[in-house]
Amino acid sequence: MSPLTFASIETIPLVLQLAVGLLGLIVSVKGRARGVSGLMVAAFAVMLVTTVLAIVWQFLSLSVSDWVESGGLSVDGIRTIYLAVAIVFDTASLLSWLLVAIAVVKSGRPSRQQQGFAPPANYPMAPQPGYPVAQPGYAPQAQPQPNPQAQQPPTEQQPPS
Repeated sequence: MSPLTFASIETIPLVLQLAVGLLGLIVSVKGRARGVSGLMVAAFAVMLVTTVLAIVWQFLSLSVSDWVESGGLSVDGIRTIYLAVAIVFDTASLLSWLLVAIAVVKSGRPSRQQQGFAPPANYPMAPQPGYPVAQPGYAPQAQPQPNPQAQQPPTEQQPPS
């Protein structure tokens, strides 16, 4: 098998990770209206960029033997390149996981926007028409209090004859 075939086989997990990352990014962007944190969107974006760069690096590293043969790089130079690439990928991975962890921790607390719209727990509700005004400490009545004057049509009074 050629080195290109091996590199293609080695990128299969990265391509699957790219597909899952794209799906996660789409779901998290659509979920922003329902309260998904922007940190989660950022985590997926960092993961996708890192995955694409890892796929590119997989194929770029195939030409390492050409770099050595051309005399452009020594073994120490290649080690330095691989170390730098590993540090960048590991840092990006760490950043992605850190963003996910912060987003999960933040999702357990209600946001400031949600707190502004919710009434206090014992806030009295407005009375409905036909029902008496609720007073704190008293159980509400099950049936409305009918207004006897409102149910009867007005009658005309005739002068005495």
